[in-house]
Amino acid sequence: MNYVLRLQGLLLTSFALTAWCTTAEVYDFGDESDILAAASEWPSWHDTMQRAHVEEIQIQACIDDEENCSRKMRSLRIILTKGQNLDPLKKIDLVNRYVNRFKRYSRDRSETVRREEYRLRIYQKWATLLEFIQRGGDCEDYATAKYSILKRLGFPSDDLRVLVVFDRMQREYHALVAVRHDDFGVRLLDLDNSIYRRKPSAYRYVYAINEHTIWDHSIQMVPKPRKLRLRKSDQEQSSTDKDSS
Repeated sequence: MNYVLRLQGLLLTSFALTAWCTTAEVYDFGDESDILAAASEWPSWHDTMQRAHVEEIQIQACIDDEENCSRKMRSLRIILTKGQNLDPLKKIDLVNRYVNRFKRYSRDRSETVRREEYRLRIYQKWATLLEFIQRGGDCEDYATAKYSILKRLGFPSDDLRVLVVFDRMQREYHALVAVRHDDFGVRLLDLDNSIYRRKPSAYRYVYAINEHTIWDHSIQMVPKPRKLRLRKSDQEQSSTDKDSS
């Protein structure tokens, strides 16, 4: 019963955590100029969406009858049933804090895309909602889980995106969820329970994806990680030394 009491606490105290930042709007859903390709063009993401569709039967059976739920799915059932009655802002806050409670681990499941001046990490494997609930995941899996639950709670896929950013403070790539609604505009859901209504100054948007489309947010503008900058500087210095000799 402990998980029931904890989840009831989440529901009773649900409120939107808002992190203020200084400049631009948090995210522009309306800019179609960034469309890169159909999501089906990315095999690993498309495969994840296909697996997620298969899981829908299992999730619906759990919602219909708790006897059909595995132990780890029971908390999800409470979120999906009780969360339906919340207003949109409380829904996104509840989902953000619920998913962020799960175990996090780091595993290199990415591939490197080489650009002219830097290398960009692209996620190679994504977890579905039930896969995430069973074993936790990386930041992109947290984002995918939030995406899936919010869709279940009534947010259309056109108003949801998994957004990959470059964190200029940490010099790392990071995944969040962007969500849009008429009641509150656009918000970003982060791993520390923050819900941003302004663009975080440390984040530079790289790309976004939902089950239909991939958006390229000026990948060429993303600064290369510090180690790569140092490596390039060393290479340039070595080349200069050779030329002078």
